Amino acid sequence: MMATPGHSYAKQDVYLPVVSKGFMHEFWQTVKMGSDSAAKELNVKTSFVGPSDETQIDQQIQLIENTLARRPNGLLIAALDANALIPSVERAHSQNIPIVTFDAGVNSDIPVSFVATNNKAAGAMAADALAQILDGKGKVAIVAHNAGTSSAINRIDGFVEQIKQQYPDIEVLSPLYSDGDPQRAMNQTMDVVRANPDLSAVYGTNEGSSMGVATAIQSQGLAGKIKVVGFDASDAIVNFVETGVMQGVIVQDAFQIGYMGMKVLHDALNGNEVEKVIDVPAVLVTDENINDEAIQKIIKPLG
Repeated sequence: MMATPGHSYAKQDVYLPVVSKGFMHEFWQTVKMGSDSAAKELNVKTSFVGPSDETQIDQQIQLIENTLARRPNGLLIAALDANALIPSVERAHSQNIPIVTFDAGVNSDIPVSFVATNNKAAGAMAADALAQILDGKGKVAIVAHNAGTSSAINRIDGFVEQIKQQYPDIEVLSPLYSDGDPQRAMNQTMDVVRANPDLSAVYGTNEGSSMGVATAIQSQGLAGKIKVVGFDASDAIVNFVETGVMQGVIVQDAFQIGYMGMKVLHDALNGNEVEKVIDVPAVLVTDENINDEAIQKIIKPLG
């Protein structure tokens, strides 16, 4: 556990903004629901911003700088690049602004807590799911989101390491990077399918990548022939699972990530002990469990 120096603040004076990796994907909108919900419970002010797309590292840095200029009491960050954001984190620290990272962290000990899915374990979960579908043999492509973000790195590493250790008859191709853009992911999937007539499956590592992969497989008439396991649940991805285009999706509890991030930041601000790492578990969603009540609560947290 970690305790941070605390102060007493009048609740109405507290401003705890969020700078995300993105804004458009349903995942981020659900994270925002969670952080907004916690802020309302705590009676603190918040805001939620993110770059126009998940390639815009410089734009995210500028958003953080703009946010710091407003003198927040604390800051929640999901980092597009684990190294590029270190100077901004150090600047916040020099101003005695506590930082909590969520979804994707930074290579620094400054953040008081990191709230996220255990992405390496989730990658291994995806590997197990695909291996079971493939009966332990075949060729798999990976369409990932951002090369520099910790969530992508860990989801790939967890997947690849699990395949190597447990499924020696499955070949994994080198990852392709879509920057989370569905159109780019779709084009990359079409290219890898053409280049590998014996391709068995594709693993997508975030919402945008998974959308592009599934769209490509469906458009080529390959649904069910080339298996797909993805990451994150939008309405469209849920439909792909229900219709058999995707055989599974690793779903994070995005609402809880946002909610817990805000709660933990508020605790740290007030000098309470907080865990250095808070794991918000992910689940494998398939057509067999997608209508279970517990799964529906994660997919549609507000009903």
